[in-house]
Amino acid sequence: MKSEQINELAAALAKAQGEFSAVPKDSTNPFFKSSYAALPEVVKTATPVLAKYGLAVSQFISVDDNGNDALMTYLIHSSGQYIAHTMKLHLIKDDPQGQGSAVTYARRYSYMAALGLVADVDDDGNAASQPQAQRTYVPKADKPQYETKAGAITQAQSKALYAILKGRGREIKVEVIERWGKAEKELTAQEASAWIDELNTAVPEGHEAF
Repeated sequence: MKSEQINELAAALAKAQGEFSAVPKDSTNPFFKSSYAALPEVVKTATPVLAKYGLAVSQFISVDDNGNDALMTYLIHSSGQYIAHTMKLHLIKDDPQGQGSAVTYARRYSYMAALGLVADVDDDGNAASQPQAQRTYVPKADKPQYETKAGAITQAQSKALYAILKGRGREIKVEVIERWGKAEKELTAQEASAWIDELNTAVPEGHEAF
């Protein structure tokens, strides 16, 4: 979605992208022992350059054409021109903490995507961009053979999900089916990475959000 004209916005964004620096990775994912750029750092890095060229980002919680919870992200220019996109929200559970976690995750990725921002090294979803292969058993002769399926959930991701959900007294098989409508082994690495990110930023059960 965009305004009828985006020439002024495009010119300003091109200049801004020439000045954006890589976003420092200031947060840690304990399960993959990796770091990632949190939303506050992303906004802090981009805001001075955006203001310099009359640009701004606005994000709103909405619903998509199918009635799903979604995040609308607008990149706006002082001329009134804009471009926008929608990202579906994946809630871990239907409560305020679950929605807050999903919104934070979506805001971070949508914000960076709209501006073309990158972190200083591979993002916290690096397992999705460099997935290990899922092994599928294929009987052949007298010796088991395996064929690979790229992009599948990795062993490390499976262990991370198990650790998080077990720590909250939840059965992983039930949670996966309710959330995704398929078995754990059928998840993609990208889906698993997104879910783990949400679980890590959600308020643990038994704690209050401040």
